[in-house]
This record gives sequence, C-alpha cells and structure tokens, in this order.
Amino acid sequence: MRIFLLDRSWTGGDTYQLKAREVRYLINVLRLKPGDRITARDTANRYYEATVLDRTTLVLAPVEKPDRSLSDDLSGYRGPMPEIHMYQCICKGRKNEEVARMACEAGVDELVFVSSSYTQEKTLSAHSIERIQAIIREASQQSGSETRTDIRILTFQEALAEAAGRILILHQSRLEETVLLRQALEGLDVTSRISLFVGSEGGFSDEECRNAQAKGAVACLMPTNILRAETAGIFALGAIENILCTDG
Repeated sequence: MRIFLLDRSWTGGDTYQLKAREVRYLINVLRLKPGDRITARDTANRYYEATVLDRTTLVLAPVEKPDRSLSDDLSGYRGPMPEIHMYQCICKGRKNEEVARMACEAGVDELVFVSSSYTQEKTLSAHSIERIQAIIREASQQSGSETRTDIRILTFQEALAEAAGRILILHQSRLEETVLLRQALEGLDVTSRISLFVGSEGGFSDEECRNAQAKGAVACLMPTNILRAETAGIFALGAIENILCTDG
C-alpha cells in the first residue's frame, strides 16, 4: 500500500499544499486526479485520508492507522512483523544509500548509521544525509514502510548502549559461542524486538564483538558465501522476517 509522506514543514490543518516534486509524484507518477484518494502520514506517524482537490492541494481527514493485514489488495498486505532496529556501520561512498533504500523497503523500523573501529568514514556529510533522507522518503512512499527518516549517527559504544531486545551482531568469522542466524532467533516470535548490528567493509573488531557479547549480544553467522557490507544486513533482514513470520 503506497503512503504519501507529508513534508516535515507542514504545521497541521485540513489542507496540504503540494510542492513541485510532490506534484510530479502524485500527478505524473501515480496519475492521481481530482477526487482520487491516497493514505498520507505525517512526521508524528499520524495517518490521513488525502483527497486530491486539484494539482496543488490535498484535503486531509484524520484516520486510524491502516490495517494492511485486512487489505483486499494483496500488493498492500503486510502481516505482523518483528520490530527491527538496524545498526549499520558506515560504508564507503553511495553504499549507504543502497542500504537505506533496501532496508526501508524490507520494513526495518529504524536505521541507524554507526561509526566503528573499521569504518573508513566516521560520519556522513550533510549532503549524504540529505540524499539518504530523500531515498528513504521515496522508498517509504512506494512500499508503505514506516522506517524513520531522521538519520542518526552513533559510535559503536553509543549504539550498543541503547540497543534493546535480542541483540545480534553479524560476524564474518567464527567466534567462541558463535551460532547460525536461525539459532540466534530461537525463543523469539513475530512480536519480538531485535537490534541488528552490521559491520562495514572491514567488519567488527574482536574488542567490539567482546563488548557486544558482554552485553548479551549473540554473534551469528549466515550460511552463505561472504557477503558485502551493503548486502549482509539486507540478507539478514529478509531471513529474520521469513523465519519469525513463518515459524511464529
């Protein structure tokens, strides 16, 4: 189910003035006409039935959060999903944009970029953040994802301190007590919260793994070939959702 995201500059009311890029999306891409409706969401995660008044204006009526599990349109179906917070170590160049788009479309609840021992880039430029926000916005509208668009950058220690639920850290080589991903998910169900840590091109240092395990994190491997930094987390997201949503 497509979701139209209201711009963060909107201050409320029963009408919304479309910006030029939004006109291109609604009118030229989705081909909506006056009288057509689409579900809208604001930055506070409130939902509206948005009716196209003309090429510049939407009329908004507050509605309850849509229950996509009851949708007659199978393309808009999304059953119960685990709450996944993905802590992705900063990659080189535009790989971060690829991760953001795919993580959003996969339905991750929050994507946080992390600076770790082996990240070559320790932060993201203002331009990169702006591009990633735009990519997440576009992906959210196309997929109906509720991924947060506020980009946060934390150190590994800060990320580990706030991580909650079952903490998983993907590691490219076997450590003591390392398990396969399916084993790391034992005892969880579709209502569980998961904090997923994914390394950059160099992975995680042994010290970072020890610190994570000291907090109760589970070091896990996936039964695949060695995956790229921008691929590993997305593969894990799909596997986690598939395991928990089908195994219960």
